[in-house]
Amino acid sequence: MQHFIISVLRPCLLAVLLAMSAMAQAQTRFGLSPEAFAVYQRWVLSTCIGGDELTLAAELRQHASELVPAFQKASAEGPTAQELRDVRAAADENYERRAKFPLEDIRITGVDAAALERFRSVPRQSFVDDQLRRFATGYKANAVAALGTIGDPRSRAFLASLARNGRNPLAAAAQEALRKPREMR
Repeated sequence: MQHFIISVLRPCLLAVLLAMSAMAQAQTRFGLSPEAFAVYQRWVLSTCIGGDELTLAAELRQHASELVPAFQKASAEGPTAQELRDVRAAADENYERRAKFPLEDIRITGVDAAALERFRSVPRQSFVDDQLRRFATGYKANAVAALGTIGDPRSRAFLASLARNGRNPLAAAAQEALRKPREMR
Protein backbone atom coordinates (compact mmCIF):
# COMPACT_ATOMS: atom_id res chain seq x y z
CA MET A 1 0.00 0.00 0.00
CA GLN A 2 2.79 2.45 0.92
CA HIS A 3 4.51 1.75 -2.40
CA PHE A 4 1.24 2.47 -4.22
CA ILE A 5 0.77 5.81 -2.41
CA ILE A 6 4.36 6.85 -3.15
CA SER A 7 4.06 5.82 -6.79
CA VAL A 8 0.84 7.84 -7.15
CA LEU A 9 1.95 10.85 -5.13
CA ARG A 10 5.42 11.17 -6.66
CA PRO A 11 4.13 12.20 -10.12
CA CYS A 12 1.61 14.57 -8.51
CA LEU A 13 4.31 16.13 -6.37
CA LEU A 14 6.56 16.45 -9.42
CA ALA A 15 3.74 18.12 -11.37
CA VAL A 16 3.11 20.58 -8.52
CA LEU A 17 6.83 21.42 -8.29
CA LEU A 18 7.06 21.93 -12.04
CA ALA A 19 3.99 24.17 -12.01
CA MET A 20 5.42 26.22 -9.13
CA SER A 21 8.73 26.49 -10.96
CA ALA A 22 7.00 27.70 -14.13
CA MET A 23 5.04 30.28 -12.15
CA ALA A 24 8.21 31.52 -10.48
CA GLN A 25 9.90 31.91 -13.86
CA ALA A 26 6.89 33.74 -15.29
CA GLN A 27 6.87 36.34 -12.51
CA THR A 28 7.69 39.84 -13.57
CA ARG A 29 10.06 42.21 -11.83
CA PHE A 30 8.79 43.52 -8.49
CA GLY A 31 5.81 41.14 -8.73
CA LEU A 32 3.95 43.38 -11.16
CA SER A 33 0.97 42.05 -13.10
CA PRO A 34 1.78 41.42 -16.77
CA GLU A 35 -0.18 44.53 -17.79
CA ALA A 36 1.55 46.79 -15.26
CA PHE A 37 4.91 45.26 -16.14
CA ALA A 38 4.39 46.09 -19.82
CA VAL A 39 3.75 49.74 -18.87
CA TYR A 40 6.76 49.69 -16.51
CA GLN A 41 9.08 48.32 -19.18
CA ARG A 42 7.81 50.70 -21.82
CA TRP A 43 8.47 53.62 -19.49
CA VAL A 44 11.90 52.72 -18.02
CA LEU A 45 13.34 51.58 -21.35
CA SER A 46 12.07 54.57 -23.32
CA THR A 47 14.43 57.15 -24.70
CA CYS A 48 11.63 59.41 -25.93
CA ILE A 49 7.88 59.41 -25.32
CA GLY A 50 7.10 62.23 -27.72
CA GLY A 51 3.52 61.99 -28.94
CA ASP A 52 2.64 59.16 -26.54
CA GLU A 53 2.91 61.09 -23.29
CA LEU A 54 -0.83 61.40 -22.62
CA THR A 55 -1.48 57.72 -23.37
CA LEU A 56 1.45 56.64 -21.25
CA ALA A 57 0.41 58.96 -18.41
CA ALA A 58 -3.06 57.40 -18.42
CA GLU A 59 -1.54 53.90 -18.37
CA LEU A 60 0.74 54.86 -15.47
CA ARG A 61 -2.20 56.18 -13.46
CA GLN A 62 -4.30 53.11 -14.31
CA HIS A 63 -1.68 50.86 -12.69
CA ALA A 64 -0.41 53.37 -10.10
CA SER A 65 -0.98 51.16 -7.05
CA GLU A 66 1.40 48.55 -8.48
CA LEU A 67 3.78 50.87 -10.27
CA VAL A 68 4.59 53.41 -7.55
CA PRO A 69 6.49 50.92 -5.35
CA ALA A 70 8.13 49.39 -8.44
CA PHE A 71 9.36 52.76 -9.73
CA GLN A 72 10.59 53.67 -6.24
CA LYS A 73 12.64 50.46 -6.14
CA ALA A 74 13.82 50.90 -9.73
CA SER A 75 15.10 54.40 -8.94
CA ALA A 76 17.42 52.81 -6.38
CA GLU A 77 18.20 49.45 -7.98
CA GLY A 78 18.36 50.40 -11.63
CA PRO A 79 18.17 47.88 -14.47
CA THR A 80 18.25 44.12 -14.05
CA ALA A 81 21.45 42.15 -14.57
CA GLN A 82 20.00 40.78 -17.83
CA GLU A 83 19.21 44.27 -19.12
CA LEU A 84 22.78 45.32 -18.32
CA ARG A 85 24.16 42.24 -20.12
CA ASP A 86 22.04 43.13 -23.16
CA VAL A 87 23.29 46.72 -23.15
CA ARG A 88 26.88 45.53 -22.72
CA ALA A 89 26.53 43.27 -25.77
CA ALA A 90 24.99 46.09 -27.81
CA ALA A 91 27.73 48.49 -26.71
CA ASP A 92 30.38 45.96 -27.77
CA GLU A 93 28.73 45.68 -31.19
CA ASN A 94 28.50 49.46 -31.48
CA TYR A 95 32.15 49.81 -30.57
CA GLU A 96 33.10 47.36 -33.32
CA ARG A 97 31.05 49.28 -35.90
CA ARG A 98 32.47 52.55 -34.65
CA ALA A 99 36.05 51.24 -34.81
CA LYS A 100 35.52 50.12 -38.40
CA PHE A 101 33.83 53.32 -39.54
CA PRO A 102 35.96 54.92 -42.27
CA LEU A 103 36.22 58.47 -40.90
CA GLU A 104 38.98 59.30 -43.36
CA ASP A 105 36.65 58.54 -46.30
CA ILE A 106 34.06 61.11 -45.27
CA ARG A 107 34.41 64.84 -45.24
CA ILE A 108 33.47 66.01 -41.77
CA THR A 109 32.93 69.70 -41.14
CA GLY A 110 32.48 71.57 -37.89
CA VAL A 111 34.63 69.15 -35.88
CA ASP A 112 38.31 69.74 -35.34
CA ALA A 113 41.00 67.10 -35.81
CA ALA A 114 41.59 66.76 -32.06
CA ALA A 115 37.94 65.84 -31.47
CA LEU A 116 38.08 63.23 -34.24
CA GLU A 117 41.25 61.79 -32.73
CA ARG A 118 39.56 61.56 -29.31
CA PHE A 119 36.66 59.75 -31.02
CA ARG A 120 39.08 57.24 -32.55
CA SER A 121 41.17 56.73 -29.43
CA VAL A 122 38.46 55.83 -26.89
CA PRO A 123 39.33 52.36 -25.53
CA ARG A 124 36.66 49.67 -25.83
CA GLN A 125 36.19 49.30 -22.07
CA SER A 126 35.76 53.04 -21.58
CA PHE A 127 33.17 53.16 -24.35
CA VAL A 128 31.24 50.16 -22.98
CA ASP A 129 31.39 51.44 -19.39
CA ASP A 130 30.11 54.84 -20.53
CA GLN A 131 27.18 53.24 -22.37
CA LEU A 132 26.30 51.11 -19.32
CA ARG A 133 26.48 54.16 -17.03
CA ARG A 134 24.27 56.19 -19.34
CA PHE A 135 21.73 53.37 -19.62
CA ALA A 136 21.55 52.80 -15.85
CA THR A 137 21.25 56.54 -15.14
CA GLY A 138 18.54 56.94 -17.79
CA TYR A 139 16.65 53.93 -16.44
CA LYS A 140 16.63 55.36 -12.91
CA ALA A 141 15.75 58.86 -14.14
CA ASN A 142 12.85 57.40 -16.15
CA ALA A 143 11.57 55.73 -12.97
CA VAL A 144 11.73 59.10 -11.20
CA ALA A 145 9.92 60.82 -14.08
CA ALA A 146 7.20 58.16 -13.97
CA LEU A 147 6.59 58.95 -10.31
CA GLY A 148 6.23 62.61 -11.23
CA THR A 149 3.72 61.72 -13.92
CA ILE A 150 1.69 59.55 -11.55
CA GLY A 151 1.83 62.44 -9.07
CA ASP A 152 -0.02 60.79 -6.19
CA PRO A 153 0.90 61.71 -2.59
CA ARG A 154 3.19 58.66 -2.16
CA SER A 155 5.08 59.50 -5.34
CA ARG A 156 5.40 63.17 -4.50
CA ALA A 157 6.66 62.43 -0.97
CA PHE A 158 9.27 60.04 -2.38
CA LEU A 159 10.31 62.59 -5.01
CA ALA A 160 10.56 65.34 -2.40
CA SER A 161 12.94 63.23 -0.32
CA LEU A 162 15.08 62.55 -3.41
CA ALA A 163 15.02 66.22 -4.43
CA ARG A 164 16.27 67.33 -1.00
CA ASN A 165 19.33 65.07 -1.18
CA GLY A 166 21.78 67.13 -3.22
CA ARG A 167 24.31 64.26 -3.20
CA ASN A 168 21.88 61.95 -4.98
CA PRO A 169 22.46 62.00 -8.75
CA LEU A 170 18.68 61.77 -9.22
CA ALA A 171 17.96 64.93 -7.20
CA ALA A 172 17.68 67.12 -10.30
CA ALA A 173 15.38 64.58 -12.00
CA ALA A 174 13.21 64.49 -8.85
CA GLN A 175 13.05 68.29 -8.73
CA GLU A 176 11.97 68.35 -12.38
CA ALA A 177 9.40 65.59 -11.79
CA LEU A 178 7.89 67.61 -8.96
CA ARG A 179 7.43 70.55 -11.37
CA LYS A 180 5.57 68.40 -13.90
CA PRO A 181 2.44 70.21 -15.12
CA ARG A 182 -0.85 69.00 -13.66
CA GLU A 183 -2.21 67.98 -17.08
CA MET A 184 0.61 65.44 -17.35
CA ARG A 185 -0.23 63.95 -13.97
